[in-house]
Amino acid sequence: MPNYTKINTRSPYMLSQTGVSAGQTVQLDIYLHSEGGSEPGSPTKILSKPIPSATLLTVNFDISPYLRQLISHTAFTPITALTATAAANYVYCKAVLKLGGAVQSTSYFIGYKGYGYFSDGYNPVLDANIMLDEGEYYLLKNQNNGALYYFQEQGLADDWDATYVCLDGTTANVDIDLNGQENGYIPYIPATHKNNGGSTLKIYKDSVLQKTFTFREVCENKYTPLVCDFVNKYGVWQTIIFFKVSKSKINTTSSQFNMMPSSVNYNTSKNITQTFNTNGQESITVNTGWVREGYSDVMQQILLSDTIRLDGKPVVVNTKSLDMFTSINERVINYTLDFNYANNIVNNIQ
Repeated sequence: MPNYTKINTRSPYMLSQTGVSAGQTVQLDIYLHSEGGSEPGSPTKILSKPIPSATLLTVNFDISPYLRQLISHTAFTPITALTATAAANYVYCKAVLKLGGAVQSTSYFIGYKGYGYFSDGYNPVLDANIMLDEGEYYLLKNQNNGALYYFQEQGLADDWDATYVCLDGTTANVDIDLNGQENGYIPYIPATHKNNGGSTLKIYKDSVLQKTFTFREVCENKYTPLVCDFVNKYGVWQTIIFFKVSKSKINTTSSQFNMMPSSVNYNTSKNITQTFNTNGQESITVNTGWVREGYSDVMQQILLSDTIRLDGKPVVVNTKSLDMFTSINERVINYTLDFNYANNIVNNIQ
């Protein structure tokens, strides 16, 4: 079985081939398939370029757009145990570089719809295995919100394990062997730790600690919290809760015209001024409540996400700028975001 390199397809991923003379043809054959399918017998896409000149002998191809078009996210599915990641959330790729018709190299990739920052540089590689930033997160008490995604390539000698330590200090630890799924996800908090404060989740590779997360339960008695599932920078679902006050608003649009009456002796019961194409869109303003200082990166990832669900409904973020707070300039940190629901109120889909 080939070794797969995990890549993030919202950022360019370049493959390069150097020739020996101008005019030589460099070709890239791309074979794409989803989990459960088999590698196609012929290339899904063929790219080719001639070497430009004797002083510019290297040709570059960006494979990300071709992988990205086969990746989709519809809705996050809550789970209570180790579960396979939905096949639509990632794609497998074999890339064959040829020079003058002769094979030069063959590479294998697994693509997620994530991205790297400019500061990460060329072909940015985030954590290839555990797809969530370390830190403390806040979840609704005794609810089943959110899950941690990972990639653990089958066939390697690596041993991956997860250990949950209950925050109440007395409830027994929960251990999960991650080796049974190549692309899988596990709950933020296991069933026995719910309603007991939450968990500290530790991920180990060959008994060496890799990442630590704290998922803390919060009881909100005054407001109705909203669950936000979004595709993060790793290209997988991440969940946060907006605990505090939320405010909904409706904006309407229409075209207005003054109509000619049907006769000189007009009917006073009929409109002269009429509206057409009247529709509306609902928006909502939400608040996180008090959060840790490092939550600014979570907010940044929401602003940069192209797939967001608020209580299961598709939304698009309307906030275009956000102050990133630190405890130095704010004693307590709360973030406010505006969202538009991603549909018109009146169904006009044709």
